Amino acid sequence: MKARFLVTAVGLVIAGWASTGLAQGSGSKPAILNETATALGGAERIRAVKNITLVGYAHYAYQFGGGNIDASPDAPQKYQAANDLKRVYDLENNRFQQTERRNFLFPFAAVFGHAYMPVNLILDGDLAYNIAPDGKMARVPRWDDGVLQLDGPHMRRAWMNNNPVVAVRTALDPATKVSAPRREGKLAIVDMTLKEGDKLSLAIDTTSKLPAWLRWSNPQSDLGQVTLTTHYSGYAAYGGLLLPLGYKTNLDWRNIDYMKMWVDTYEVDQQIADLAAPAEVRAAPEPDLPPIEVKPTQVAPHVWRLTPYGSHVFEFADHLAIFELGGSQRVAQATIDAARQLVPGKPLTQYIPSHHHFDHTAGFRVGVAEGLTVISRPANEQIFREMAEHRAPDYPDALEKNRKPLKFQAMGEHLRLSDSMLTVDLYWARNNTHMADAVFAYIPSAKVMVEGDIATAARDYQFWPDNYMDNIEYYKLDVATLSSVHMGIMKQDEVIELIKFGVKGARERCASELAKGNYFPGCPIQTKRY
Repeated sequence: MKARFLVTAVGLVIAGWASTGLAQGSGSKPAILNETATALGGAERIRAVKNITLVGYAHYAYQFGGGNIDASPDAPQKYQAANDLKRVYDLENNRFQQTERRNFLFPFAAVFGHAYMPVNLILDGDLAYNIAPDGKMARVPRWDDGVLQLDGPHMRRAWMNNNPVVAVRTALDPATKVSAPRREGKLAIVDMTLKEGDKLSLAIDTTSKLPAWLRWSNPQSDLGQVTLTTHYSGYAAYGGLLLPLGYKTNLDWRNIDYMKMWVDTYEVDQQIADLAAPAEVRAAPEPDLPPIEVKPTQVAPHVWRLTPYGSHVFEFADHLAIFELGGSQRVAQATIDAARQLVPGKPLTQYIPSHHHFDHTAGFRVGVAEGLTVISRPANEQIFREMAEHRAPDYPDALEKNRKPLKFQAMGEHLRLSDSMLTVDLYWARNNTHMADAVFAYIPSAKVMVEGDIATAARDYQFWPDNYMDNIEYYKLDVATLSSVHMGIMKQDEVIELIKFGVKGARERCASELAKGNYFPGCPIQTKRY
């Protein structure tokens, strides 16, 4: 009886799978793929498509959600617009093109952020290259870990396949390895390994048989890796295919809406440009990550500024502390190694991030892996803990390979680090509209201030110009020299001239935009000093 019951039960399971498309189809592909191909327009139609061009517009979450005004998960997102957007899926030749104009939708200190900068990114097989606005072409590294977008052949291939018709076509390709489907609620999920080695997961709604989402992972400095999931909505008919009108790509970290794309139209099997990499681009070697040479500059006794990023080292009688670890994990590791060579024998024990923004914390996980105690405002502990605890199993970084708990020391408005050799005062950068819980350092013996993004975020615009002197006056500091993260070392009068220049540039930008009827974010400039 038990044997008969087992056979019957297995038969019912197989029958149930077959009714929902989860059974294996003919050949090595699951039946659900044929069903979703039929729902999208038919397998033969999908295989016959030569090209698809998507036209629309999009928003990116600034710095993957790590560039908001404060570290709270409830802080409003800052967004980067991507207008004049096209995605060209050249399926006949296995090529992909991404074009758009990017512009920040919040006050930013540099012109490029408000210039609708054009980007033209192409993937030709396994070769990625860019076309600059002046027409110059250049190959792209295998992995490009940017603070705004992640790039390289893997990411471009994932963006290419996040069109559901392309994803299903790829899944049906004999060269693609596809797993047996697994069930999550009403979704059937298949894992794909592409011929190039990329791993993607495709979810299919077992009721409508339409693709629901595509998922993939990629390295990211601040979090070790991110997993991106593109959800589809609003299927409509174009050229004998069903294609979505909405794409929403979420991160596995804080469920950030990283990329939202709205479709105006699709063009199917139309004349498109030749996206083949020119011979000179194909002949060029794939760029490799350059070696990092860290150069220390002594700012004052027992105080150094280290480039290329602008970290600072403070030497105390029995230990070292480092202010800021940005740039990338590679830069951070090289900076830490160089810091230890400044005063051999003294341990590096403390790490002071200026604030939580991802461009300033790209080396944060390296600092945690090195066992450093992080000193910051209490409001930053949650985001730093989330960053330290985020796992990177597919692309293990320093912290994934050497798991250590976050050591966090909260500071209030002021914290003094002092011994017989050096005194460093850490202060809350009060009332900064760019970063609510930033920290700066002051060395009273040398009258040196160390900061990031208070006065020196960039040279072009000053949208929070009073904050620098407001903090100096509030804390009654006597600053003779500013040593900044981004812009080097300068005297106090140079800093004031920099701020005045930025105020002038920002006011001119505001006036120019207002003359066109555009109410530009950050305008009018709020200042009582300049």
